[in-house]
Amino acid sequence: MIKFILILYLCSSITGECFTNRYVSEHTDHYSCVKNGYVQSYKTLNTLDIEDINLRKLAIKFECKEMKIEQT
Repeated sequence: MIKFILILYLCSSITGECFTNRYVSEHTDHYSCVKNGYVQSYKTLNTLDIEDINLRKLAIKFECKEMKIEQT
């Protein structure tokens, strides 16, 4: 069985580095993972300080990592 793991990253456009990553959720298909990635990115961005976002040029990056799960 294949699962898709949504991982969010908080990154700076100035340095190109990503400071944090956070496992968010598990999905059964790529579509639902990507769709949720945009929703969770938006929600996360809204929790950050606007001045910090502007100063550090922060953005949320995400990936849907494919994982093969063995069933027993």
